[in-house]
Amino acid sequence: VDIIRNEEQEYDDKEKKAIREGKEFYEKCKGSPGMKNIKSPDSKVEMKIVHVGDDSLITASATTVMHASVEYLAACVYFFESRERQIKASQRRITEHHVKHVNEHTLYYITSRELGFFLNQRDWRSKVTWLKEGDGKVFIDISDTKDVMEEYPVKDGNVLASGHTFWFF
Repeated sequence: VDIIRNEEQEYDDKEKKAIREGKEFYEKCKGSPGMKNIKSPDSKVEMKIVHVGDDSLITASATTVMHASVEYLAACVYFFESRERQIKASQRRITEHHVKHVNEHTLYYITSRELGFFLNQRDWRSKVTWLKEGDGKVFIDISDTKDVMEEYPVKDGNVLASGHTFWFF
């Protein structure tokens, strides 16, 4: 929280591009006329889905009001090494996870997850970057990466999964 709140960060072009593309994707989804409300398991969370462009995937959006600072909320998403996350990993069917820090605002998050139903495990290789703007907004982009494939190859029998998450506070 202190780093996000108080320490100025320098970003390379790839990090800036990841945040920019995340913002553009969010705006594209938000502006889509096909956005539909869906029932949320939490009455305080508004959820919507949308099918954007030619993608065969559905994108979901969840919105709620939190009573905490943007820095605290961003740190909760970004800090993958908390004791609470490690305890909950098995509940989320995560069988293995690694965190490799690049700098104070970017890390790699490597996970394997059991899906059940006789499906092969899925391996994710994600690059996670946060950025705080001058107006106090904080953005977090979690995107697929092949940067760590040599160090963390997909395990035999597992399937490389894909996902893109963009948070803003």
